[in-house]
Amino acid sequence: MRFVLGFLTGIIVAVIALAALAVTYDVAASARESDLESEIFRSIMENSVRAHAGTEGHESWSDDEIHKGFKEYDAMCIICHAAPGKERGPIGKGMRPEPPNLADAAKQWTAAQLFWIVKNGVKMTGMPAFGLTHSDEQIWNIVGFVRRLPVMTPDEYNAMENKSANAVEQKTETKSGGGAHTGEGHRH
Repeated sequence: MRFVLGFLTGIIVAVIALAALAVTYDVAASARESDLESEIFRSIMENSVRAHAGTEGHESWSDDEIHKGFKEYDAMCIICHAAPGKERGPIGKGMRPEPPNLADAAKQWTAAQLFWIVKNGVKMTGMPAFGLTHSDEQIWNIVGFVRRLPVMTPDEYNAMENKSANAVEQKTETKSGGGAHTGEGHRH
């Protein structure tokens, strides 16, 4: 009888504590999480990724695949995760928990784990599931680029930006006729 009474008391105390937490917990993204919250969220995320990601995946990428991954990263990821010589954008600066700098995070995860994270996203972090909008091939290209980040210098990142911008300019010139001009109703 004492055991049952103690067990019921424990359940009642737990329910009251959870109700108090639900009413008083500050969900504002402007409020930093406590060290305990950070540790709990980090531990849950790491264990979940390791349990779900598997081990199969790429370990090497061609220069073309890396460049394709760079273009995706530059378009979608830099705003939250930064890049060599580049700060995260205003959206990334306002997120809690703060998005990791992937040059550091890439050392912590295997390629298969990075693929899983990019494909599936991470709940309650702002990390979207790109598997809903990108093919596995595109995601592997992003992973290949992220795996290069730990050794990439700001100059190398800038060179990739310039290469990508030049490719876009050349493509635009080719579509528009490459410098031809029009006048008097005809084209030269």
